Amino acid sequence: MKYLFSEMGEQVVESLSFTRTLYAFDFDGTLVPIVASPELVRISRETEKLLHELASCAAVLIISGRSVADLSTHITLGRKYLIGNHGLEGLGGNKETIAKCEAVCSKWLNQLQRGWDALKSDTGTFIENKKYSLALHYRKSRNKKNARLELFSLIEKLQPPPRVILGKCVMNLIPAGGPHKGVALLEAMMKLNLKCAFYIGDDDTDEDVFTLPDNRIITVRVGRRSTSQAQFFLKRQSEINKLLRNLIKINQKSTLHAGV
Repeated sequence: MKYLFSEMGEQVVESLSFTRTLYAFDFDGTLVPIVASPELVRISRETEKLLHELASCAAVLIISGRSVADLSTHITLGRKYLIGNHGLEGLGGNKETIAKCEAVCSKWLNQLQRGWDALKSDTGTFIENKKYSLALHYRKSRNKKNARLELFSLIEKLQPPPRVILGKCVMNLIPAGGPHKGVALLEAMMKLNLKCAFYIGDDDTDEDVFTLPDNRIITVRVGRRSTSQAQFFLKRQSEINKLLRNLIKINQKSTLHAGV
């Protein structure tokens, strides 16, 4: 992984201005800092202002594990810029797949509830129901190691078995056959007729993009990690506004050149 604000990284970003590029962002941990509970998240005025400015001169999407309904309460870009539930919502997805995912998550909720009450008071864990996927949070737990083990014991009993993607003190449960962020990004590129993409995220759910064998996509991870497949990294989430300013600058410049 190379630092995005190195000479090499800045040259790669600059090269995106020569072709039609989709700029896609994860939400939690990328556009906003990680917080104790999902409902407490707040996007800064500066970040949101910069996103609007970038969207005025380039193609922009937010691809999140949150539902589109939830995302739309935290950001004012508008639903056409939002893809939720790890790629299931926001692209006019297959109705049969959507209905199947909703039914499976409903079954999981019933199964989890049987063993959940014993956990909740002791570990500070809670379920986030996103309708088409579930997230089991344990950030509030006093003993995160034990909470993690107990949650795994519940997940192992679920039928049908979920795809489990680990995040930062969260376990994402996704129905088998459901899309992921990598699929969502490729579909968006195709539907928008864009040749290249730039994607930035911060945890394991974003590895579905980072591992795509597609040299048209530039990938960036927030926080360096040796096991990540991202090509570049930012040192911390607070660097996101600097990145947005750079992207705005190169896209405004390319727009001016196109008009000459």
